[in-house]
Amino acid sequence: MEVRVGSVEEVRRDGCRIVEVNGRSVGVISIGEEFFAIIDRCPHMGASMCAGSLSGTFVASEPHEYVYGKAGRVVRCPWHGWEFDLESGRSLLEPKRFGLKTYRITQLDGEVVLHA
Repeated sequence: MEVRVGSVEEVRRDGCRIVEVNGRSVGVISIGEEFFAIIDRCPHMGASMCAGSLSGTFVASEPHEYVYGKAGRVVRCPWHGWEFDLESGRSLLEPKRFGLKTYRITQLDGEVVLHA
């Protein structure tokens, strides 16, 4: 199933656009030249992930060393701050237990297309 989300320019301008896929809200997020699609519902309490913020996080490093990475690739739930990797959908805190469903996104003739 393919869902036309909108033109590349429109989706980039919006930052996050919500579309319905099989009765569920999916957030299509624009970051630079890339697009990501995640289910728009936090698995904790159901908040809209598109209402949250995008940031980075501290990544694995040497002891007593703090390295900031994944800039703009982490979406944070607006209600309780749960963080998820946009590429994998996995929770940063408990990746084996929690995650957001992700969808493949392509561009075709200037349009953003979600593949469900």
